[in-house]
Amino acid sequence: MKTSHRPFESTEHEESLNQFLHYAKSVLPSIAAMKKNTWPIHNDHCFMRVILDNVCGCAWYDVIPSPAYQNLSEEYAIAAAQLAKRIASEIVSLHTLNERSKLWRKKQYRLDF
Repeated sequence: MKTSHRPFESTEHEESLNQFLHYAKSVLPSIAAMKKNTWPIHNDHCFMRVILDNVCGCAWYDVIPSPAYQNLSEEYAIAAAQLAKRIASEIVSLHTLNERSKLWRKKQYRLDF
């Protein structure tokens, strides 16, 4: 069941959402630009997809109404901010997170020749 969670539930909710958006729109694409041949994604919307899908455990739009950034619960916002920071620090595999996201969306693996 999809429900909206705005206005913010707490200051932590707002701060976490802002951190998630900052990382997804700015920090991660900047890092990706420096790692062109090693990171599988480079665009802000791709980072948002990968982070939100992995936080939700499925395609995010199956559980969060669009636009996601306006409807993230506090729990999802905190988890998204934490995952974004872990990606930036390369504590988690962006390749694994991206492949999981594509599987949840039934996208085939890309073949590089």
